[in-house]
Amino acid sequence: MLDVSDIYILKTIAEFGSTNKAAEKLHMSQPTLSKRVSRLEQVLNVELFHRSNAGMKPTRITEYLIENGQNLQSQLDSLCRHVELLANLEGGSLKIGVSPVIEQLLFPKVLLDFIEETQNVEISFRVDSPEALVKATLSGEVDVAIGPYASDELPLDLAISEVDTASVIFVVRPGHPLLQQDNPVTVQELTSLNGIGPALNQAMIKAMEAKGLSATLKITCDSYHIAKNVVMNSDYYTGGPAQLFEKELNSGELIAVNIDTDIRWQACCITRPESVHIPTVKKFLDILSQYSE
Repeated sequence: MLDVSDIYILKTIAEFGSTNKAAEKLHMSQPTLSKRVSRLEQVLNVELFHRSNAGMKPTRITEYLIENGQNLQSQLDSLCRHVELLANLEGGSLKIGVSPVIEQLLFPKVLLDFIEETQNVEISFRVDSPEALVKATLSGEVDVAIGPYASDELPLDLAISEVDTASVIFVVRPGHPLLQQDNPVTVQELTSLNGIGPALNQAMIKAMEAKGLSATLKITCDSYHIAKNVVMNSDYYTGGPAQLFEKELNSGELIAVNIDTDIRWQACCITRPESVHIPTVKKFLDILSQYSE
C-alpha cells in the first residue's frame, strides 16, 4: 500500500515544488513520477499536493506522511544495522557515543582494552550531549552510549547499567578570593561567580538545584582542556569528578574549593536490549564492567 520509497518521493517533490525537478533528483522520468503520485492518491483516496501555476505544495496529509515516514526510515536503518552486526560474529563494527566528561575520564582506557581484544572490529565514536546520545541510541545511530545519566530518568526501552559515581569538586586558580576564607564556601558564594564547563544534563541540573546551586554556566564548553586554562588565568571556576583535575591538583595549578555541600556525579551505559547479545557490544560491555567494578 505505502512503503518507505513512496515517502522519499513525496519528500523530494515537496522540497523542489515540482515533479520535473524532483524527477531529475530521483533519476526517473517526469511522466513516471506523476503517475506514481496519482497512483498513491488513488490508493490512499486523498489529495497529496495542491497544484497551481506556482508549483506543487504538500497538503497537511503529505506533511504528516513525510514527518512520520522519516521515523520509519530510521527504524528500518536500525533493523538493517542490527542484522549486519548479528551476521558478522568475527569482526563487524561498533558505534560508540560518549559525553564530554566520559570522553576524557573513562573512555580511553576502555577503548584501548577493547582494541587489544578485538583486532578486526571497526570502531567509530561520537562525542555529544547526553540527551542527543539517548536519541542516537534509540534510533540505532550508535550501538552503545555512556553519559552522566540518572537511571530512573532514562527511557524504559533501554538496557541501563551504572558505570561510575563520584563526588563533584569545584576548582579555581591559586590565589583565588574563595581560597582566602577559613570556613567552607557556601553554594551561594560559588554560584555568584562565573562558571565554565560542559552543558549539564537534566539529572545533573536537578541534583545541583536541589543543593541550591545554579545550573547556569557563564561559558558552556565541552573541552576541559580549554576550561582548565580559562580557570587558571581568571576568576572563573569549573567542576567535575576529581579525576579530571588530578594532574593540575597535584602540580598546584588548580586548587579544590572547600564547599559546604556534596554533589554526586553518576555515569551510566545505555544500549537497546536487543543489542546486548551482539558479540561486539557484549565484549565492550564486559570490558566496561571491569572498570565499573
